Amino acid sequence: MEQTVALDLENPAWAFALDFYGRPGVAEACLTLQDRLDADIVELVIVLYAWSMLGMSLCEAEGAELRAEMQGWREMTVLPLRHIRRALKPPRSDMPPKTKEILRDRVKQAELLAEQIQIAWAEDWLGHVDRAGRSTDLHPVPAWFLEPPNGEPVPESCNREIAVIAQTAIDMKQ
Repeated sequence: MEQTVALDLENPAWAFALDFYGRPGVAEACLTLQDRLDADIVELVIVLYAWSMLGMSLCEAEGAELRAEMQGWREMTVLPLRHIRRALKPPRSDMPPKTKEILRDRVKQAELLAEQIQIAWAEDWLGHVDRAGRSTDLHPVPAWFLEPPNGEPVPESCNREIAVIAQTAIDMKQ
C-alpha cells in the first residue's frame, strides 16, 4: 500500500486492539494461535474490529487482499523484531541481566509500534472497503482466517482459544 499521508496511530482500530487484548484470556489465546498456527494476530484484530465495531464481515478475498497489503511490513519489520525480543528472553552469560532486559524492553516497544503501524495501515485499508449492503456473519472469526497455509485442519487444542477470542468479540460488538 502506497502511503502518502501520515497514518493516525491513535485510531479507533488501535483503541479496539488495546481493549480487546486486555480482556481476560485474550492475550494468552492470541499468543497460542500465533505460535501454533503462525496466525497474524494483527490481521485477526482487524477482522474482529470490522465485525464488532463496523458491522462488517470480511470475505475471503478481502482477507487475502488485507493480508497481501500487510505481508511485507509484517515479514520485514514485525516478525524480525519479535524474533529478537524472544531471543533476548532467556538468561545470557554474555550480558548482564539488567542490561539485557533494558534492550529487550526497547525491542518490545519497537515491536509494539510496528504492530500499531500495521493496525493503522489496516484501519486505513478498511476505510476503502465498500460497506453498502454488507451483512455480518454470526461467527466473528471467519473460517478462512483459521485455514492454515499447509492445508491441515486447525488442531482441536486451539478450539478453546478460538472460543475465548470469538466470545470476547461478541461481547464487544456494538
